[in-house]
Amino acid sequence: MQHHISVNDVPHRIWLGRSADGYVLHAGDAVAPVALRHDADGQFIFETGGRQVPMVIAVDGDVVHIHLDGEAYRLAYTDAATFHAAAAGGAAGDVVRAPMPGVVIASPVAAGDAVAAGDTLIVIESMKLETAIKAPRAGTVETVSFTLGQTFDRDAILVKLVSEGE
Repeated sequence: MQHHISVNDVPHRIWLGRSADGYVLHAGDAVAPVALRHDADGQFIFETGGRQVPMVIAVDGDVVHIHLDGEAYRLAYTDAATFHAAAAGGAAGDVVRAPMPGVVIASPVAAGDAVAAGDTLIVIESMKLETAIKAPRAGTVETVSFTLGQTFDRDAILVKLVSEGE
């Protein structure tokens, strides 16, 4: 599964794959072997292409701050539903789509509920991973398309929002 990560506000699509020797990072057309481990002192060591570099990591929600090889990086994760909704157009924040096929395991909101940006709209399970699908903006839930236990395909409309007062 591809992930949408902004590195110092520059968006990238990345994913990790496996190789016989460990993990491989795919970023655009670039492919690099990578590993992250702790040394004897508990410090993170980032490895790529036979090079080992100490790394400091601080996590703040969906944002990760990294200090690597004398440089500071800010990595921000954008969930796939938000990314695809934004890519579909300006009003796309009204539609929250499934980032992958799965099943609904929790639905804490119902039609008519007011939500704030970042509130959990629905929780899905796909490939044994639970993912909370968050509201891309504040609004009122117009519809929740699936109920507990229902399955859906990738890109299915999970929740529709309307602006408050509509």
